[in-house]
Amino acid sequence: MKNIIRLILTFILPLLLIPGGASSGAQAVEIAPFTGFRYGGSFEDSTTMSGLEIKDAASYGVLLDFDTEPDKQIEVLLSRQSTQLMPAGPYTGNPLFDLTIDYYHIGGLYLFPDYQRVHPFISGTLGLTRMAPHRSDLTTENYPSLSLGGGAKFYLTKNIGLRFDARAFYTMVNSDSAIFCSGGCTIKVSGSGFIQTEIGAALLMKF
Repeated sequence: MKNIIRLILTFILPLLLIPGGASSGAQAVEIAPFTGFRYGGSFEDSTTMSGLEIKDAASYGVLLDFDTEPDKQIEVLLSRQSTQLMPAGPYTGNPLFDLTIDYYHIGGLYLFPDYQRVHPFISGTLGLTRMAPHRSDLTTENYPSLSLGGGAKFYLTKNIGLRFDARAFYTMVNSDSAIFCSGGCTIKVSGSGFIQTEIGAALLMKF
């Protein structure tokens, strides 16, 4: 818990505390459904000492941004990846099982001074990672996580645009914790967590 609080204070809160300009009155909402690709994520099974990795795969989801000031927004992130858990190594063999990984996050976004219709930004969120194996004898796991990212919004009109993101997720898993357990346990994880990166493109709609 102390590590989680430290990460929040270090990375997430500063985005909401960066001084902004005066409020312009009306508060806009942006909806940005996106598609992307997610990379990385690996474990070590402390029982067998073998490596396991999450297969790189496509992702999709939606971003919701709520204006708080002209250059700051509250951001809600929902992202899903349908993937597989694989043995690590150059010759991975057959996957252990199919796996869905969801991120449910909320945080802040800071917009840098715009260049006409281009708005670069940084963002930070925190929330929950949900890992659901597609096997009836295994259980779904939920862990705290956070993300840091950046990108740019390109406004084609006042209310329509494109958004491009690059983001890293860190999921906190207790060292030597057993995961995907149902009766017996499939994996006992060694380490404090895993990292995934995601790139994505979205259609942005502003209301």
